[in-house]
Order: sequence, then C-alpha cells, then structure tokens
Amino acid sequence: MKFRDIARRVRNRIQKAGQGLSSRGKEAGRSMRSIIGSFSDEYIESAFRKARETIAPDRDFLPADFQLRQSYWPRRLYERMFPVSHVFRMGMRYKREHLEDFMPISPEHYIGRGSYKFVYSLPWKMVLKISRRVLPSDPIFGSMFREVDQRPEEFLSQEEMALYDYLCRGKRKGKRDSLWFQFLRLGMERYHYAKVREALPDLVLPTRFFMGVRYRKKPFGEGHYESIRPMDSQIMLVGKHLKEFASAAVHSEQNKVMSRFFPKWDFEFDVGRFGSIKKKVLVKITEDFRRLIEYTETLAREEKLILDIHTENLIITLPEFELKIFDFHLFDEHLYESTAGLASPEQDHVAVLERFVDSLDLH
Repeated sequence: MKFRDIARRVRNRIQKAGQGLSSRGKEAGRSMRSIIGSFSDEYIESAFRKARETIAPDRDFLPADFQLRQSYWPRRLYERMFPVSHVFRMGMRYKREHLEDFMPISPEHYIGRGSYKFVYSLPWKMVLKISRRVLPSDPIFGSMFREVDQRPEEFLSQEEMALYDYLCRGKRKGKRDSLWFQFLRLGMERYHYAKVREALPDLVLPTRFFMGVRYRKKPFGEGHYESIRPMDSQIMLVGKHLKEFASAAVHSEQNKVMSRFFPKWDFEFDVGRFGSIKKKVLVKITEDFRRLIEYTETLAREEKLILDIHTENLIITLPEFELKIFDFHLFDEHLYESTAGLASPEQDHVAVLERFVDSLDLH
C-alpha cells in the first residue's frame, strides 16, 4: 500500500509539472532573450576586466580551500599525472570554428570537483568550471532541459547554433547527437542561472557560460586530448563557504549505503570564528538569507523546482561579510530525493540556512 501511495504521488507531481511546462517555457523564453541580449561579451569583458588584470591570490585564500566534496586521492593524482594544460573559448568566425580567450592551467590550479563540474583557478583572479561527463539519465536533465531542447534558439546564441552546424559536418548521427547534447546542456546551465538571477540579482555571482575546448596531456608522448564541453567562468571571491562557519558537524541520520557514499552533515554555526561583525552587517545578511529561503520555498511550492543550495554553494565574502551564490542548479521535485526524509525536498537546505540565521542571534 505504501509503495502504491508513493508511486501515485510521484505520478501526480509529473503530471502537474507537465501542465506548468508550457506557460513556464514562454516566460523562460522571454527571460532568456533578455539575458542573452544584456549579458553580451562586451558586458562580461567589462565586468571581468579588473579581475583579469589582478594576479590570483595565494591558494590559502581561495574560497574553495576547505571543501565538503573533496576529490579522492586517485582523482588528485590523475590531475597531477595528466594535467589540463589549457582551455580555449570556442566561437564561430570566418565561417569556421574560432578559438579565443586562452586560459592556461597548471596542475596546482586544480581546486576540486562539484557534482557536475571540475573547478580550476586561473593565473588571474578568476575561476573556471569545466562540465563533467554526465549520463542523459541524470536527474538534472528534467523539465527545464526539455524546454531547452524544444526551443534551443531561445537559450543558445545564433553564433553557437552556427558553430554546432559547422562542427557536425561529416559526422555520424551518434557523434552529432552527443555534440548536440553538450550544446543543450550549455543552454540549460544558462537557463538555471537566469532563473535564479532574475529573482536574486544582487546575490548571484555574474557568470559567463560558453562552449570551450579543454586540452589534457596525453599519458604517453607529446600532444593533448581535446574535448569540447560546456564551461563557465566567474570572478574569484575572497571569502569562506558557509560550512566553514560551522563550529561542529555531525553525521545526519542516513542508512548505511547513503552514509558511506553520500554522507550528509548537520552543522552548528559560529559566525564569530573569523572576527567580530557589526550588527548592521548581520542584519543585512540575515535579510539576504531570508530572501534566499523564501525564494527556495516559493520555487518548490509554485513551480515544483528544487534549488540545489548546499553549504559549499554559498560564499560569505570577507571582510565585507556578504552572501553570494556561485552555483545554481534546479531540479524537478519528483527527481530530487530528500535525504533527511522530509515531506518537501527543499526543506533539507532550508533547515541548514535557518540554523545559520539562528546562530546570528538577532532575535
């Protein structure tokens, strides 16, 4: 009986998501046309120019120096033995592919990985994220991905569409489909970003999404393996992940399998561990967290989408003590599991954010 109830709830969620897909897609299309139009290369270059002219800080000051999802030693060893040498942004010029924006990467520039991206620091004050290979069956490819697939011209630029057509020349269907999947994923990443930025523009870190070419050193001899993948770049923030304000962390209640391979933590926070903070600053960041919590709950309630906000996806800048979101992925509710067994999956994240707000002791 319990299994039938669960199956019925999941089926109802899927049906509701399908009913809202059309109207949400029209709004998304208008939003994306606005985003692509306003966030042109000229705008991004202007915003990033100062960062490019600034040498990256010492590794000890990187905001990702204390990661919850640290790569295991085999991956770190692999990055040392077969490092990524450099990356180019790929565009379309002179009726063919055009490589620009050279980004050199050395072995020590490997910061770590998230669920969907490898993260590298650049010689200047910026961070590069390279998409990991993910199966089409992954939960992230839900209704929003299907919207991009239905109307790719609203999420990809004309140059990117022309680039895809050029790269497909002479390739078999399997190769064309694989490449198209990468371009659709690029559009989906933009879609997620645009939706969160539209609601919380001052909290979202400006991000440029593009199709790039990664060059990894071959294991034997000279030369590199080339790989075309969606990428994005951001300004490197000096600050700390939210979880770094934790004074204590204990394992959440999970079954043995989840605890072994996908551990979750319950945090107790201490905001004073990196220095004293003025009350007006605490009031401001409390308001920002409340806005983030409200948006997360509204998104889940009205659109059945889960904003995947973890403690390592939020940074508090220092010494300003401001909240910034630098990773933004949205999942369909019926594809997102609540690890804490809560009725609504978004409450996993909301509970942690509220615990941090309570630690500010502004009641």
